[in-house]
Parts: sequence; structure tokens; C-alpha cells
Amino acid sequence: MNDFNHLFNPKSVAIIGASETEGKVGYSILKNLISFKEKGGEVYPINPKYEEILGIKCYKSVLDVPNNIDLAVVVVPAQFIPGVMEECGKKGIKGAVIISAGLSEVGNIELEEEVKKIIKKYNIRTIGPNCLGIINMHNRLNASFSKEYFKEGNITFISQSGAILTAILDIAPLLNLGFSKIISMGNKIDIQESDLMEYLAEDETTEVIVLYIEGLKDSKFIESAKKLAKIKPVIVLKSGRTEEGAKAASSHTGSLAGDIQIYSAAFKKGKVITVETFEELVNLMHVFSTQPIMKSNKIGIVTNAGGFGVLAADMCKKYGLKLGEFEESTVNELKKYLPKTSSISNPLDLIGDADTERYKRSLNILKKDKNIDGLLVILTPQEMTKPMEVAEEIINIKRSMECENNNKPIVASFVGGKSIKGAKSHLRKNGIPAYISPENGIEALSNLYNYYLMKIEDENIEYVNKIREEVLEIKNKNSETIENLLNNPNEYNAKKFLELHGINTPKRYLAKTAEEAKKYAAELNNNVVMKISSSDILHKSDAGCVVVKPENIEEAFNTIMENGKNYLARNKPDGIIDGVLIEEFVEGLELIVGGKRDKVFGPVTMVGLGGIFVEVLKDVSFGIHPITKEYGLKMLKELKSYKVLEGVRGQPKRDIEFIVELITKIGVIMELYDEIKEIDINPLFVKEDGKGGCVGDALIIVNSQ
Repeated sequence: MNDFNHLFNPKSVAIIGASETEGKVGYSILKNLISFKEKGGEVYPINPKYEEILGIKCYKSVLDVPNNIDLAVVVVPAQFIPGVMEECGKKGIKGAVIISAGLSEVGNIELEEEVKKIIKKYNIRTIGPNCLGIINMHNRLNASFSKEYFKEGNITFISQSGAILTAILDIAPLLNLGFSKIISMGNKIDIQESDLMEYLAEDETTEVIVLYIEGLKDSKFIESAKKLAKIKPVIVLKSGRTEEGAKAASSHTGSLAGDIQIYSAAFKKGKVITVETFEELVNLMHVFSTQPIMKSNKIGIVTNAGGFGVLAADMCKKYGLKLGEFEESTVNELKKYLPKTSSISNPLDLIGDADTERYKRSLNILKKDKNIDGLLVILTPQEMTKPMEVAEEIINIKRSMECENNNKPIVASFVGGKSIKGAKSHLRKNGIPAYISPENGIEALSNLYNYYLMKIEDENIEYVNKIREEVLEIKNKNSETIENLLNNPNEYNAKKFLELHGINTPKRYLAKTAEEAKKYAAELNNNVVMKISSSDILHKSDAGCVVVKPENIEEAFNTIMENGKNYLARNKPDGIIDGVLIEEFVEGLELIVGGKRDKVFGPVTMVGLGGIFVEVLKDVSFGIHPITKEYGLKMLKELKSYKVLEGVRGQPKRDIEFIVELITKIGVIMELYDEIKEIDINPLFVKEDGKGGCVGDALIIVNSQ
């Protein structure tokens, strides 16, 4: 585990570049550290210009400080950072936060590399550069230039953007959000998100981890997140949702595997909760930091407005929740206190004249119901309903539930404007998430339940290990053959490679002449597909080099060869054509399966239905290797077109197990063959359940291409 106590729990802090000029960063940080000093911490301003700043003795260098220093906060111009870090190393400082900007983010890569070498030489664990700083609320350490805010709590927020952090700290008082730590990452020359997650897994003051990520360069992220998410929820907002990374890709898999898709797959693999908007992020921070997780999907809804109760019930299906059926004892108790016009069912409609007492009695009864594991309280402003009084009762009921170890979440939806504004704010400040619409409340409860499902989910890695052993044995036994195939990965060789690894391919021949083409086609009963065979022509259809079920074999051969030569003349004059592939015609439901190598996460696999589903609707699913059987099935179920695989409108169910095994195997192949950059099987023909499938077209791109 990473021991970052010298960063977050230092006994002494040096501010290198401290300033007496108000408005300068060096002044703001020193001023923010006064609270830390008042709690017993040692603070050493470092600047050769001054004797003292803010009444604290100032030193010319860290080397002049007579005592040990745990943490250095660096606020000097970029060109001076290497010299400063050398002095920190000589002083024995083991933790640093480099606030200064002006390195790789402005193209000053060489200077940043120089700093990296120094901190590595002295083993100075470093956050930054180009960051806001760090805050530990529990010991009053504010080593940042954010304005001072100290509200102790259980959230640790890690961000690549300083502006996001300052916005969160400004919003926090409105929701009474409390924090354990605030960490601004900056350029991440040393400490990565995975390092912090390993540390936070053991941090007793952190119960919820929130990350704002622009990009990762951390291959350990998935495993660290997965381990942490088993014990504490991890919430991520990813920005920079661009498709730029896919533009240069050669295969269909590569062109579909943009930044968004691969990061989404990585976050799912790491079992983190993802949001798409800043508002969602704030909402989830609040609900996870104040409510217990929900251990079933059965909820109870209490409302004074039947219409909003119906809207909430409608949303349950969308978010995977169910309305729990009230126990008989619950129904009997409710009948004692509710008017005869009230419907004793879920949602529980207290009707429009509901007063505070009706809400109080109903909630006290429902909180005990064993068929209910989460509560949504809906209120609309009516003459008889007192929003502030009802809010106070909800808070009291929540406190009583905590005392009784009744771990059921409770959220509210107070629908209205000025008449409920104060009550909603009162709820939020007392740890009850309150929303403007019932839909938001249902979504919040579903997130608490989905996290519970992720926590208890297990993956059977034995399935992957078995396939890995098989592929490794094939690789070792056929090393020379495989090397030759990958040296010239045309379609004929690509299929031979896949065939060696137990993946079914059509019967085929490689024809060098029209006569050979006619001979081979006759052996396949002239029911064939003819395609160019050249590793320099990746997309054969676009080049006019594919003919399906030709009537005249010789004519088709000549057309394909001519089109291939013309294509190479235009695009790659030194390209080579190996001949024309004569292949038996096969049928089945068309899918696309592929793999590519991501520079951060390693092998990534993709699956989707072919034809319009992939070309127009982009209905594909991505997974990060290793793909277990459960994970592969989940990938398939993410497809909007998944029901087609199960069989619809008289069509047969397809061999889903075959698809899952192939997805896993492609990931394993990508893992064991470093020279393969991308694999594309498009189409993959999948037959009826239990009958497997067959590769229609195969493309392998190696690093040398």
C-alpha cells in the first residue's frame, strides 16, 4: 500500500515561493496554512527575499530549516523547479505538491522530464505540477490556493481540474457536504489515481471517492478501482469525450473504439459509478455520503399527490426498481391512521389534505416493513401541508432509523417553487437528498442499489485462464508457422491464424490464376465468395475486390485482380497482391467481433450485430481484457439489439455461448501476441443455439503495418 501520510498528515510543511504580496499564490497558500499551524503543525515559508511573512520566520532555502520537513509545497516559476526539487531531495523531504505551471501543458516537456528524474532519484512522492494543491479537512491542512472551507466529512474528491474543485467547494455549504480530502492532480508526473485509490482504501476518514478525469495514463487504474469499489463507492465524471482517437484507425473495431467507448468500458470493468454531467456528480456525492446502500430493489413511495406517485412508479421500471408489496401488518397499521379515501397500496397516496402527522405516522410504519428497502417521500405544496414541518419529521425519522440500525436510504422530492425552497434546503443540510422531481429520487435510489449489486458481483477468472492455457499451448507448438502468417497477414493467412486457435473458418483456397480459381470454385460447388488477398488492401469491398456468388468465375477473378491493382496504384504502389481467395459461401446472423490495443488499458474487445446495427446505429459494446464469461454476457446484453440474439419474430435463438467464448479468446490472443495491433472479424456468422458460427471476413493488423 502507498503510505502518503507525509502528504496528507504531515507534521511540518515548507512553502517554497511564499510571498507577502496579497493576491499572489504563494501568499494565499501560506495564509491557508495558518489553520494547520494553529492545530500544532510547523509551517516554514521559503523565499530569499524575506525575513518573515505573516509573522512567521522565512528561510532562504529548505536546507536552512533546522528541523525535518515532511511536505514541500512548490510555488516558483517553472525554470526554478529542478533546483528547488534537488534541495528538497538533499533535505530528505519525502512529499511534494508542485503548484507551479509552465511544464508539459505548454509544451515544456524536457523540463518536466528533468523534474521527474529528480523526484525519482530522491523518492519524493509528488502531486502536480500545474495543480490547485491538496486539503485534508480533518487536520486543517490546506496546502492549496483555494479559499478556505473546512467541513469535515467522508468524501475525498480527486480532480484533474482545479476549477472543478473550487466549484465543488463553493456548492458544498448549500448541501452541507463534508470532505475528508481534496486532491488536485495537475499533470500527474508521479502520483496517479491508482496510487491514491490504494491509499484511500485504508483511509478511515474516507467513505466515498469522487474523481473528475480528463485522461488517464495509469494502467493500474482498473484493478485499483475494482478493489476500492468492493468496500467504498467510486464515482467518476469523465470529460474530453472526443472521437479524435478513432479517426486514424484502420479497422472497423479501431474506428468504433473512440475515447468515450474505451473509457466507459474501463470504468465498468473497474466497477465505478459513472455520471455524464456535473449536476449528476453533485447529486451522487450527496446521496452516497449521506445514505446507506440499498440491498434490494424494492422501494416504498409516499406522496400527497397521486399523479407524482404514478410518475415515480413509471420511472421504477426504467431504473430497475420495484414497488414493494406492503406487509399485512403494515396495511393494518396504516388503516388506523389514514382516511378511507386513501389508497393503501404502493405508492402510498396520503391524498391532498395530508398534514404533517399523516406523513409522520405513515413513514414510521413503512420504515419497519421488511418488503421495503428504500423510501422516496414526495410532497407538493397544499394548503394543509406544511413543507418545513414535514421536512423536520423526515429528518427525525432518519435519525431514529440510524439509532435503530435500520439501514434503509430515504430521499425526498419536494415538488414546487418558493413555498418549498426552504424545506428542501433544510433537508439537504441535514443529510436528506431532496430533489425537484420524483424521477431524480428514483434515480438516486437506483444508484444505491446498483452499487450494492456491483459490490457483491464475483468474476470467474478460471474461464479466462483455461482459454489462455489453450492459446499459449497453440502458440508454443506452432511458433514458426504463426510467425510466417503474421509476417504477411492477408485474409487467407489471418483466417489460417484464427483457425489454428480453434476459431471456425470457411473452407477456402488461394488462387493465383483464373484457371486455379475455376478449379477451386468447382470443388466448392461454385457456391463461393471471391475476395482479393492482400495485406495492403484492408477494406476489400471499398476497393471493388469482393464478388459474392459469381456466375462467371473467370470474369470475377479478372475484375478483382484489376480493381486491386488499380487500388494499389492509387494508394500504395509498392503493395503486393497474393491472389484471390476462393471461399465457400456461408450464412448466419451477422455480427462484428474485434480487438485493439489501447495504450493505457491494454487489449480491448468489441462486439455488435452487423449490417445496419453497426454501420448506422453504432450499436456495439466494448470490454477490457480479461473478459470472463459473466462479463462477456454482460457486454452482449448492453447491445440494444441483444433480443435479436435471443430470437424474435420467429427467428431462432443464436449461439450466445459461442460468441462469449470468441470475445474472450480475442482478448487472450491480443494479450499473448504483442505484435498484433488490431483484429477484426466482420462479419462473424452465428448459427442457431449450440451450432457455433463461422468467420466471414478477417483482418489482422500488426505493428509493422
